[in-house]
Amino acid sequence: MRKNIFRRLSGGGKGVTLLEMVISLIIFCIAVLSAVTIFRNSLYRFGSQSAEKKIYSEASRTFGYIEKYLTSAMCNDMKGGMRINFKGEKERMRFVSPFSEGPESDLAKFGVYFDSGARAVKVAVERVDRANPDFRFSHGFPGAQVAGEGISAFALSFSGGSSWKDEWNTENMENPVLPRLVKIELTCFSGKIEGVRSEKTFTKLIRID
Repeated sequence: MRKNIFRRLSGGGKGVTLLEMVISLIIFCIAVLSAVTIFRNSLYRFGSQSAEKKIYSEASRTFGYIEKYLTSAMCNDMKGGMRINFKGEKERMRFVSPFSEGPESDLAKFGVYFDSGARAVKVAVERVDRANPDFRFSHGFPGAQVAGEGISAFALSFSGGSSWKDEWNTENMENPVLPRLVKIELTCFSGKIEGVRSEKTFTKLIRID
């Protein structure tokens, strides 16, 4: 009689045991942990893809702007303000090239340089017109605009066909000639993802026509 009473109170021996509860809890924790891991990995992949896309976009934008005008750079051996020079250094260069926007002259003085503080490559453009009728470069880079940002390194080198040089200046050349090739190396970066910053270095050769 007593045995039957206890069996009825316990549900006929069909209750949940402590072992079953522990196993269920472990399975639940594993499922939650798996879901969190999958979600975290998805976020990391999305962040990495976005960072990589931004890096390639900035590199392409910087190269594209410089190449657009550098390929048509000019120089001559005239005297005074009509002398057109090309000045290139490791992190900056100046040149004169056709500029098709707006009225007046179709030529402009371009300045390209690396602003390490802003982590950006900047460009300055000065139109050659009635208000500024000569080709002499001004001091500094007035009115500079950002050509590419998120850049941690920028380097230029110049070649006349046989070797590479860190500088090229036609100002002191008796017979001024442009470099045949300009090599641009830049390193772009994006924000940190899980404490790691995405970074990639690109190199481009630009031939001056």
